[in-house]
Amino acid sequence: MSRAKIAAAALPSMLLAPLVPFVMASCAETDDARPSEEDASSIIQPPDVDASASDASDAGPSCDAGDPGCVSKLLTCEEADFCPVPSAVDRRYVLTAVWGSGAKDVWAVGSGGTITHWDGAAWKLVPSSTTDTFHAVWGSSASDVWVAGSSVTLLHGAGYSGGGGAWTPAPAFSAEEVDYVYPGRVHAVWGANAADVRVGGAPFGADTPDGMISGNLLRRASADAGGGAGWEVLSGLDGRWHDATARAIWGSSARDVWIALDNGNAEPWARGTIAHGTASAAGDPLTWTAVDSKSTAPLESIWGSGAKDVWAVGGGGIVRRFTGGASFAIVDGVPTTEALHGVWGSGPNDVWVVGDSGTILHFDGAAWSEATAAFPLGKKPDLKAVWGSGPNDVWVVGDAFALHFTGKKAGR
Repeated sequence: MSRAKIAAAALPSMLLAPLVPFVMASCAETDDARPSEEDASSIIQPPDVDASASDASDAGPSCDAGDPGCVSKLLTCEEADFCPVPSAVDRRYVLTAVWGSGAKDVWAVGSGGTITHWDGAAWKLVPSSTTDTFHAVWGSSASDVWVAGSSVTLLHGAGYSGGGGAWTPAPAFSAEEVDYVYPGRVHAVWGANAADVRVGGAPFGADTPDGMISGNLLRRASADAGGGAGWEVLSGLDGRWHDATARAIWGSSARDVWIALDNGNAEPWARGTIAHGTASAAGDPLTWTAVDSKSTAPLESIWGSGAKDVWAVGGGGIVRRFTGGASFAIVDGVPTTEALHGVWGSGPNDVWVVGDSGTILHFDGAAWSEATAAFPLGKKPDLKAVWGSGPNDVWVVGDAFALHFTGKKAGR
């Protein structure tokens, strides 16, 4: 990436701490600036793990039958809505994100540089050449896939082939361009197409020969879909939200993009900020406006079935829905107060939400229901993300689990 592609700005207030050398940041620290937000998904495990220990169906210790966060009675895959499928990932690891181009091409990523791929028959580990934690995965097609952990841990791949996949590093900063960098954790990757990709996360900064630069968003708007060329560093949106952490990105098109922002660093009451970017014509820059989310808690995932049906979920069982107007609506009847981390659906009447303590919820257009899973005995896993190719092919990941829904069981 040429330096001309980097938009210069003053470092946000949260980045006043000393920056770390690039060579260290590129393979170690990908955390947000808020230490209090540390969670298991950022744990870096040793790389020499035994994949044979990865079968998440192995039973764990029993627990109190009265504890809703524990499994004391086993369900079989014939009885449960979701069935665990061996992920090829060591159980000490966490899977943080999942995306696919179709039923036989699904990617999941997580801690310790974990990348695993589903080919329709089995999950197989794919080397990433890093031990950084990945928090996001997205692609425009089976042959154009992005994996992200931080502003310097960005990988681009041409898809799964020959039993594996090759990844090309595509950092926002290269070692030749910067002396020091604070990488910042990336939480989201989304694109309208292969040549219009957006990356968001915690604020990051770098010391370059041209001066200090910073941002919390990256945009790649280039006809060249590979390599790392074309990244533009953005500090906020339309002059706002410089210190915010971008938690989620989704759009119905290149002219209709939503970003969930935790702006608690600047305004403690604005942790549930949602920005909406629109353009009147193709190719025009987006104009960003704040849309009231009716939430003071961070919103961690956004998905929509269309421009007028957008969902957001977050801490404390928060679910919000936008169907037009100036604000999101509070969704009532959600049967949980657990933190929610992922939302996806095949349409407005088929929406899945996942979160802590094994929470899997389904909305059928009229009411919410709690889905069951064939978890092993013991504490239920925290679930981080959900994606599907259709209403009868849905994947949920988290705490090394890969859970598969293939349609309602007879009698349920």
